[in-house]
Amino acid sequence: MLSPHHYFNVFRILGDVSHTVSKCILIWAIHANRSAEGVSLITQILYAVVFCSRYLDLFWTKPSYLPWNFVLKLFYLGSSFYIILLMTRVYARTREREKAWKFGSLCLGGSTVAAPLVLLIFKKWHRYDFDSVMWTLSEILESVCVLPQLILLRQTSVPTVIDSFYLVTLGSYRVFYILNWLVRYFGAEHHFEPIATIFGTVQTALYLDFAWVYWSRQRVKLRNGGVVDSDDLGRGWLVSRIAPRTDPEDEEQPAPFAGQDSREQGSTRGTGKWGPRGISISADDDTAGEAQR
Repeated sequence: MLSPHHYFNVFRILGDVSHTVSKCILIWAIHANRSAEGVSLITQILYAVVFCSRYLDLFWTKPSYLPWNFVLKLFYLGSSFYIILLMTRVYARTREREKAWKFGSLCLGGSTVAAPLVLLIFKKWHRYDFDSVMWTLSEILESVCVLPQLILLRQTSVPTVIDSFYLVTLGSYRVFYILNWLVRYFGAEHHFEPIATIFGTVQTALYLDFAWVYWSRQRVKLRNGGVVDSDDLGRGWLVSRIAPRTDPEDEEQPAPFAGQDSREQGSTRGTGKWGPRGISISADDDTAGEAQR
């Protein structure tokens, strides 16, 4: 039997590093811009659910068994809840529409229902226990976690804190993991995990499609960067089918904080309230502009 340290290779390490860096970049961007605008709270909540369901082994696995895994698991859990805290208690964020929350609930509910069925198909009764079901749930859910984020950007017409560095590190995380699976399969271990491979490939496809849209964009909306807008997202193959084009009036209109008076509100509508790098810090409203209706 191979030592657990044989499960590590350069691609596994690069994948973990990329995933960790993506979290750090997002946290830094939110703090630097003093805004969480354009970041999907639904996606971040789903990621927290993914890590909570995947890392149940923290309760019974000794930290000394695999210190690298233990530290990263704690970091992913802590950073996910910290981002949620920043978005709900500290900085302004883009409020997502009700149907976006329903879509997020559908992703969570569908993954929960599919998990035991998928596990039964691929593992039969060999590993059919609660821990395995929760791990399978995390793999399925993570593959669709990014969808609320894509839909939010599809509806957003103002600058966001998401930039290319975050997208590249987040997307490369799964690409490196696929290479890690190939090395483990064709190497001495001859290990193949069909569930992780299938849903990891689905997740990677979504990231690659979105990356193509991002890098092929034609309009730059930040002073020192760029974001994807609704016209750009219509150029993607997967994204355009997941988030079909809507009426231009359905796009986001930035609104002031609830505490501003009418004169401040009028000024904000005319000129906008912008933080560092041109990020709006006054868009704590829904993407449909329903507050004005």
